[in-house]
Amino acid sequence: MKQTLLQLTQDILSDMSSDEVNSIGDTPEAMQVATIIKHKYFDICSRVPLPELEQLTQLDPSLDPTSPVLMYVPDGVANIKWIKYFNSNPVGGGETPDNDYQHDLNTDISQDAGGFTNAPPGYQEVIIIPNKMFLDRVIAFNTDADNVATFTLDDTNGTGFKFNYMTDRQPEYCTIIKNMYIVFDCYDNTQDSTLQGSKSMAQALWNPTWEMKDNFIPNLADEQFPLLYNEAKAAAFFDLKQTAHQLALKETERGWSTVQKNKAVANRPTYFNELPNFGRYGRGGYGVPSYFKLRGFDRP
Repeated sequence: MKQTLLQLTQDILSDMSSDEVNSIGDTPEAMQVATIIKHKYFDICSRVPLPELEQLTQLDPSLDPTSPVLMYVPDGVANIKWIKYFNSNPVGGGETPDNDYQHDLNTDISQDAGGFTNAPPGYQEVIIIPNKMFLDRVIAFNTDADNVATFTLDDTNGTGFKFNYMTDRQPEYCTIIKNMYIVFDCYDNTQDSTLQGSKSMAQALWNPTWEMKDNFIPNLADEQFPLLYNEAKAAAFFDLKQTAHQLALKETERGWSTVQKNKAVANRPTYFNELPNFGRYGRGGYGVPSYFKLRGFDRP
C-alpha cells in the first residue's frame, strides 16, 4: 500500500532503533533518512520507466505566424510516446500527398440519399519520425507551389535551419529536435494561423517530482513501495549505522526482479516487431518504413 514520506521515515527509524519522530524535521537523523528515500525514489524512476509518470498533455504552441508548424515540448516532459492533432476541417484540409487515402480516424461515415458525407472533425494521429527521415520528406516539397512555405528554426547556438511545410492540410508527420522543438510537416491555414496547443494531444512521460513534506506520497504503484522502502532501509543502515542490512538487501533483489519481470511483460515488442524487416519500403521511398508499420497496425 502507498505510504507518505513521514510513514516511510518512521518505519526506517524504527528498524534502526532510533528516536521516534512526528515530523521528518524533528531530528537531523530523520531528515537524513528522508533524503535517502528521496535519492532512492529518483534512482528507481531513472532505472525503470514508470507508467505512473505517463499522462496525457498538450504541446506548447509557438503562436508565431512566421513559424506556424513549430511547437515545443512542455517543461518537465522526459519523453513523448505519441501525438494527435485535432482536425477541425470537415473536408479534410487538402488531399494527402499520394491521394490514396484520406484519414485513418473518424471513418464512421454515414450515408444519406445524396451519397457519403465527409468524416466529422476529430483527433488524428501525427506520426513521429527521426530527424533525417523528416528532412528528406519536407525537402521534397515543391517550394514553387502555392501551398508550400518555408520557415527558419533559430537554434539556441545561433544556427538557423530551414524547413519546408504545406499550408493547406492536416499535419501528418513531425520530428522532435533537441528534446525541445517539435516541427510538423503541414498545417491548415483555413482553420488557424498557427498550430494550436489546445488542439494537440500527446502521451508523455514526465520527469519525477519530489516534495520534502510529511504528507508527500511518492508517485509509485502500490507494489513498488516495498522496493522503495527496502532500498532506502539498506542505504540508511549502510550510511548511518555503517552496517549492511542483509534482509533488506535480499528483499531489494527480489523487488528489482519483480519490477524487471513486469516491465518485460508490459513493454516487450511483439514477435512481428522482433523479426528483421525484409519487406518492401513504404511509399515515402528508400529508408522510410512502410505505412503499415508507421501506423502501428502490427501492434496489438
